[in-house]
Amino acid sequence: MSSMYEFVLKTTRVIDVGERNVVMATKDYGRGKPRFVINLPTTRNDLWQYFWEKKIPVKVFIEVPAEVLNYGKSGKERESEGS
Repeated sequence: MSSMYEFVLKTTRVIDVGERNVVMATKDYGRGKPRFVINLPTTRNDLWQYFWEKKIPVKVFIEVPAEVLNYGKSGKERESEGS
């Protein structure tokens, strides 16, 4: 089974996990600091387990969609800076 993952890793270096939410795991993780996690899709648990077993480090990139940045907390669209 690991040969399949080796093939996948040789053909692509980017794995899109889709939209995820940042979740607060605990409010006090030590010294009063909260801890946040991003849950990975369970449909690929075998791949995550492969990474874990082989101790393969991964880089995580977070992309915030532009439409999210255009809205304030009130849900109303922000005015552009040039107006």
